[in-house]
Amino acid sequence: MKKIILLLLLFIVSCSEKIDIEATIDARAQKIAEYNISKINTPTPPTPQPISTAQPTATPQPTPTIVPLQADEIKKIAINEAIEIAKKGDMFLAEELIPEMIPILVPIPTPQPTATPQPTPTPQPLEFLAQRKDAGNDIYKNNKNKVVMISIGNSTGTGWVIEDDWVISNEHVVGTNKYVLVFIPDSNSVSGFTSIQGTVYGVDKKRDLAAIKVIHGIEPFKKKPVDVQDIGKEVFTIGYSAGNAGIPSSHSGIISYVKTTETTLEFDKGVSYYRGDELGKDVSIIVFDAAADPGDSGGPIIDSEGFAIGIIYGFLEQTGGKRTTGQQMGTNYASINEVWDDLKEGKDTTFR
Repeated sequence: MKKIILLLLLFIVSCSEKIDIEATIDARAQKIAEYNISKINTPTPPTPQPISTAQPTATPQPTPTIVPLQADEIKKIAINEAIEIAKKGDMFLAEELIPEMIPILVPIPTPQPTATPQPTPTPQPLEFLAQRKDAGNDIYKNNKNKVVMISIGNSTGTGWVIEDDWVISNEHVVGTNKYVLVFIPDSNSVSGFTSIQGTVYGVDKKRDLAAIKVIHGIEPFKKKPVDVQDIGKEVFTIGYSAGNAGIPSSHSGIISYVKTTETTLEFDKGVSYYRGDELGKDVSIIVFDAAADPGDSGGPIIDSEGFAIGIIYGFLEQTGGKRTTGQQMGTNYASINEVWDDLKEGKDTTFR
């Protein structure tokens, strides 16, 4: 009986004590939160990934600066959020909450703006190649009417308009003749040319030049000399090697060398010519590789800008008269200009 009374007293006393349920829940929630945080802080070994084939290295982009939260702040946020969930009666929501808190605890980098794709430029044809394609044809069309055919008996040669009412040709084309027949291209004529008598004034055997007076009304060539600094530049020739009056032929090549020698009558290695050099009794000669055939003698050597830079007089021959490829010769305009005024006056400048 005494034992029953004692048990009743203990039950009454225990019921009289106030139980703090709130504190118990808070403590349990805090323990759950701390446990889950410890799981986050424990790194999980990464699953080995297959090694990928090396790709081209991309241009490095600036990495956004991430400001990490302090450990105490992370813990405080986790505990407070877990306690609030636990108070609602579901202790296990704390575990589900942790993944949702990751974006809060670790800031997501601010996305970088995506570059706007630019249209790919449409490939354009190289202007240089387009211009080069028809350079020779342009030179020919712009200058063929300034080039005339010279006829002496059964022989023909070429001449070109050097200035108003004057044509220049080679001394070896006109020879000792006082008069020559000049065929001028004429698109208005049925034959394609007009023939006019020309009068030979001065000649120069050393430079192989002849001045012919003829009233033609044709626009003259632009003229300029060249020197060794022009080696490699493209040149064109126009002449009557085909023998068809009114329709001259054309060839192209480059300047191989520019030199000074004593005469055009004999081959001489000579010395390099520089514009402005005093020529005195010497002759400046252009060596070029554009074809020059019989009948082209006296024709112009024209540069890519349309300037007449010299006059064709022949090609180099080896012993026995065998032709040497790529060794055509012409008198530089520098030497023409030295004696031209005297040639127009009818003087022989061979020994000058």
